[in-house]
Amino acid sequence: PLVQYKYYPDMACNSSYGPVLDISTCNEMRDAYATCAKMIKRCYDGATTTCLTSSMYCNKHIVLPYYSTNRNPYDVRKQCDGGDLCYPGIDDIEKYLNRGDIREELGANPWLRYRICNTQVTFRFQMAGDLMKPFHILLPPLLDDGIRILIYAGDADFICNWIGNDAWTKELDWSGKQGFNDAKTRPWKVKGDKSVYAGESRTYKGLTFLRVFEAGHMVPYDQPRSSLDFFN
Repeated sequence: PLVQYKYYPDMACNSSYGPVLDISTCNEMRDAYATCAKMIKRCYDGATTTCLTSSMYCNKHIVLPYYSTNRNPYDVRKQCDGGDLCYPGIDDIEKYLNRGDIREELGANPWLRYRICNTQVTFRFQMAGDLMKPFHILLPPLLDDGIRILIYAGDADFICNWIGNDAWTKELDWSGKQGFNDAKTRPWKVKGDKSVYAGESRTYKGLTFLRVFEAGHMVPYDQPRSSLDFFN
């Protein structure tokens, strides 16, 4: 969060898909970041009470201006359409995954009901301050143990935007930090009858950052072929 929040104004005003907010609003978001960062750092340092207050402050001043536009927070190219999660197909997905035959095929417990987003669970995580805690510190030990990590982001996503994701992977403190930062960003092409220029990637040792072109938050929803390629 310490790095990610810094780049919300860039995604709102300077993405490759055009501005969603006016420059003055984005400048106000940038001005709020200094206070936001101080609060997040205190959360990182163990002052757990500031984890919730920093979440409230940073979201109010840096994220909510975007939400006020009624633009889809998961895809800057679209208006919010289809309830709180902004996708009209959400209800169909829930119905499909709660069908008895699908649940049986997946091996899901029959007494569990699938929810694409449980607001009660989300609220409890928020109240515990989890949104601002430094979970990125869990990654370096995995990398040092030889476990490969892929961080990917659709380049039309606002809420987990690729600009901030790209920035924090570069700032991650691990044994390969310098090598990762020195590595070239390369075109990512999806294999097939005709290679499709589908994004850009940077890799060093076990860490890869992948920017997926023409995709929002739910990358497989927008780019199923590309998603299957990197998954495989």
